[in-house]
Amino acid sequence: MSLKVLTSNPKACCPTPLECGESLLIRESGIVWESHIPIKGTFVFDGFGNPAPVTIRIYLFDGRIVTRILEPAQSFVFTGDNVREIEVFVSNGPSSLVFGYCTQTLTNVNCKNKNSCCPESLLCTTFSSTGDIPANEDYLLWQSTVPVNGSFEFTPFFFGTGQFEVKLTIKRFNKPDVIETITQSTVIRSSDMKALFINIPPQADPPVLNVRYCLQDQVNEKLNTVFKH
Repeated sequence: MSLKVLTSNPKACCPTPLECGESLLIRESGIVWESHIPIKGTFVFDGFGNPAPVTIRIYLFDGRIVTRILEPAQSFVFTGDNVREIEVFVSNGPSSLVFGYCTQTLTNVNCKNKNSCCPESLLCTTFSSTGDIPANEDYLLWQSTVPVNGSFEFTPFFFGTGQFEVKLTIKRFNKPDVIETITQSTVIRSSDMKALFINIPPQADPPVLNVRYCLQDQVNEKLNTVFKH
């Protein structure tokens, strides 16, 4: 995963509060990430090689809790701001859940000054693989609490015979859904995104779905104006 910083004058820019962590292997229940200051970030839970069910709870500073239950081989990616703590509960462990993250400290930057340090909004590129996807169900792959621009690169691996298809639904903030049906590797871009669902019809050998995410939270228009000077 990677982050970028965009400024109008890179030489005058102060150090940026960005951080990307190495992937961690989670084997048992416990707190896997926490912060004492509000954080914006993308968090990856890749369970393709995980044999145990896990429950993920993401605690936000505003009191909200985002909960996701993953069966063996399933994965989930979360993007959000004001993240405080992430806790994982393992059922019938040990697990082999791979956890990765890419974060940015939430700061109030005065970008009216041309010489001020104005970091680009959080930009993360990450990857996950998901298997054992329930048939005829809108399965949640990615969720965000903030509007996001970006693209999803889908690569299904099909081990059966005949053709396959995957229905994709991108939920957006205050805009119509983007709905596509793919039968091969495909890249889809959109804006104002808040969730990604997939739906696979019943088949004897459902595909494993690899997804590469390139995500950037929406850039404030005032920042765009500064960057053009």
